[in-house]
Amino acid sequence: MKNVFRILFFAFAFLGFSNIAEASHNAGGDIQYEYISSTGGTHKYKLTMRLYRDNSGITLPGSALVYACSANYPTVSTTLVEIGSTGGTGVVAPTLFDCVSSSNAGVTIHVVLYEGEITLPGNAPDWTFAFSTCCRNPAIDNILNPSSQGFYIEAKLNNQIGQNNSPEFVSEPVRAFCTGRTFNWKQSVVEPDGDSLYYRISHVKDDAFGSSCGSANIDYAPGWTYDQPITTSPPNSLYMNPSSGLITFKPSAIEIDVMAVTVDEYRFDSTLYVWRKIGEVNRDMQIAIASACTPIAQAGVVLDYTLPEIYQDPVNGLPTVDYQCLDSTVILKFAVKLDCSSISPDGTDFRLTKPDGQPLAIKGLTAYCDNNFEASEMEVRLYKPLSKNGKYFLYSKVGNDGNTLLNKCGFPMDEFDTIQLNVTGCFSADYDLENVTIENDLNPVLEWSADTNSYPTYLFQEWQIFRKDPNQTQWNKVGTVFNQYKYDFKDAQVGFIKVDQDSYDYRVEMKLNDDLQGPSNEVHSMLLERDNGIVPIVDPDTIPVNLEWNTYNAWPVDSYAVVLQEKVKGTWMPEYLHYNVASPQNPVLAPDTTYQLFVPELFPGEYRVCVRTTNPNDTQYTAYSNCLPIIITVPPVPDTVIVPNFITPNNDGTNDEFIIQFIEDYKDLSQVTIFNRWGDRVWQSGTFYDNSNPWRGTNQNGTPLADGVYFYSVKLVNASDNYEYVVNGTVTIVDAR
Repeated sequence: MKNVFRILFFAFAFLGFSNIAEASHNAGGDIQYEYISSTGGTHKYKLTMRLYRDNSGITLPGSALVYACSANYPTVSTTLVEIGSTGGTGVVAPTLFDCVSSSNAGVTIHVVLYEGEITLPGNAPDWTFAFSTCCRNPAIDNILNPSSQGFYIEAKLNNQIGQNNSPEFVSEPVRAFCTGRTFNWKQSVVEPDGDSLYYRISHVKDDAFGSSCGSANIDYAPGWTYDQPITTSPPNSLYMNPSSGLITFKPSAIEIDVMAVTVDEYRFDSTLYVWRKIGEVNRDMQIAIASACTPIAQAGVVLDYTLPEIYQDPVNGLPTVDYQCLDSTVILKFAVKLDCSSISPDGTDFRLTKPDGQPLAIKGLTAYCDNNFEASEMEVRLYKPLSKNGKYFLYSKVGNDGNTLLNKCGFPMDEFDTIQLNVTGCFSADYDLENVTIENDLNPVLEWSADTNSYPTYLFQEWQIFRKDPNQTQWNKVGTVFNQYKYDFKDAQVGFIKVDQDSYDYRVEMKLNDDLQGPSNEVHSMLLERDNGIVPIVDPDTIPVNLEWNTYNAWPVDSYAVVLQEKVKGTWMPEYLHYNVASPQNPVLAPDTTYQLFVPELFPGEYRVCVRTTNPNDTQYTAYSNCLPIIITVPPVPDTVIVPNFITPNNDGTNDEFIIQFIEDYKDLSQVTIFNRWGDRVWQSGTFYDNSNPWRGTNQNGTPLADGVYFYSVKLVNASDNYEYVVNGTVTIVDAR
């Protein structure tokens, strides 16, 4: 990975502006007006003028005479007074030598601000505010006889269709550039009236033989024209966008040039339904071109390492910005100002990724642009704040504007260059999987807890539930809970048949702000098995039930309880403790996970046996295993009930269904249960078996069972008999497919 903040070392031969030292004082300027008031037919305006000088020339005067001329009225004038009382020396203009070294130039640019008021005697379409003085820099290359040329700036007003405030230039008119780079230099203005603006390159001017408001175009030297005032590559490729005022050019020669820019102002005439020009302002600008930019400029878009929050990561060498958890923005500060025109506001100049490489959307970029349409600071706005400690990465890319970021000197941030965000101070969400239990011998149910003080609840998105199946290493997402205050989940994918066959591992994970916070502890379900449970019919006199189950891992188990339940009239009665396994019978397992169950004391009927354990430190959590069926034989049922011993569910119309004759005589209970040869329940009817919708050799989900022998248990109750009958036997499925 390239480092955007690499230093490029090369032979740097700077050709400075030594001839600037011979300059006179005028280096640029502009004049603007602001409407104040009207009295009768007269109109008062405030005039503001900025003049730029180099410190090697003479100081500017403390006041300046400005004229207002029209063909329809006598010429008027006013004296503008310097603001700030600097004695004509002015104040240092913003840094103009960010791209090239000023150490050899011997020049500092100062700006002097003048203000005053002028009263116009009436309305006219051709008012001109003008200022002129001597002289220009003799070192200028692109005009003839520069030292003999005067300096002239003007602004125009048409006040016949209403009063007007001129556009106000806010960018600096004096700049230094270097050869071999493409520059985007915006002539920024503020338009207070909302009028339509048109930007154009115009002639630099002198006054017309001392005329108050008259001007004359200055002749350009061979090789230059007013609209191509800079030597460029390719030749004559300088371009000004008439809508935005952005000047694009690639200098190719060391020179000092002057150029002029005019901004025309248009307003819609609602009476005539036409656009009419109501004013214009122009500025005179001096531009210096050096042979090479400074090394820091040539390094491209470089973070400012002088700031304490910006540094180079000692491990990977990447430029790094510290980021405080949950900030909605990332602030980037640069050693060389950015060209604001190169910034894509939609944020597409960057790609943001998490520590795990997953992308994050960027909402936009906001630059704090100055008057020159340059910015030393930029804000990366995020859709969601970063909320996980670690290293995030901003990768430079070509934005929707067709380029990567450029510094003010035209040097780019290379694509895929990287800025590292060091995110600290984030929370650690505290949650635990407390229990996995088999609910009602049907499905695994998870229970977990969470400390809501350990994370910002407003960032919560969901709980994710993961399961690892037997003999598998991969965790699979099996469910989602969107209520942050709901701490339980039923795994409906694991039904009553599966819970009798295997144990399953579970974990939960919280998702906050699009980040998974890390898996919880892992807990597996308890699986209860038996070695003689092929047939769920037990002879209470001779056959014990040998039980075995896996060790439960959600908490340190003190003991297991073996519990029984009896089914009466189709309803499972409350469980009762059969035996509490508290001391090891098997020295390998502690506590004991084996038990030999004897059931001679049970009355004939249907029972089930389960294992449970309760958390000794938090008794709200109890874990159950699956339940194993136990059927104690009962006296024969009346011979009025006839149960088939085979079915052929092949849809041929013969013996397709398990039809029990005369079962409808039992009004209080007639329930049928089918077991496979391992004793697993595969199908069960409702409380009343319906011969019109009988069993057709399928499991509970309607999937056809394999051919073979199956066991049935038919439970019959008539209240008048005061007895529960159970008939058990086998039924063979033939041609089930």
